[in-house]
Amino acid sequence: MSTAHTAAAPAGRRRAPAAPGPAPVIVPMRRKHLREIRRIDKLVYPRPWSMALYLDELQRGGERVYRVACTPGPDGRPAGVIGYGGFMIVAGEGHITSVAVHPHCQGHRVGARLMLELHREARRIDGLEALTLEVRSSNTAAQRLYRWFGYAPVGSRKNYYRGGPGGKREDALVMWCHDIGSDEHSTRLDGIAASMGVQ
Repeated sequence: MSTAHTAAAPAGRRRAPAAPGPAPVIVPMRRKHLREIRRIDKLVYPRPWSMALYLDELQRGGERVYRVACTPGPDGRPAGVIGYGGFMIVAGEGHITSVAVHPHCQGHRVGARLMLELHREARRIDGLEALTLEVRSSNTAAQRLYRWFGYAPVGSRKNYYRGGPGGKREDALVMWCHDIGSDEHSTRLDGIAASMGVQ
């Protein structure tokens, strides 16, 4: 799946979750979340993943890390799904496959909260020193988010995405974040967490 954070959504027919107030609850992705995740996908991705593909990803265990952002219920436990993100581990590197947020909840740092959790999880994996991702060339909001986490562009993939402006294909910007296990990166994550008021 291609990476997206602030993709435009068509006019929704379904009732959308309310924009979050308190910080979302971040939990590991489970099968029970997939129906809501796929609803988000259909709003933000031209070609969403199938249920079968998600089920296959969840069975890959240590090769994949997926997290879900949920609104907190009255008891503080996770309620409705408002976003998700994850990465795969290939040859000692982490490739972020997706960061998606329900359109009605974008602009409330849900994507940043997911990225923070993904980076914290990546730092716990022995030997994993870098994360990479692709993002639409036109998606400047997502690019700003990734730069905040220390990503830098290293190149592009021509015509990588479908569903660009005017129905044309769109280039992907390839970004990398190196030395995620360093003290410097730890300090960066601590600063991001503090700015969001989370531990």
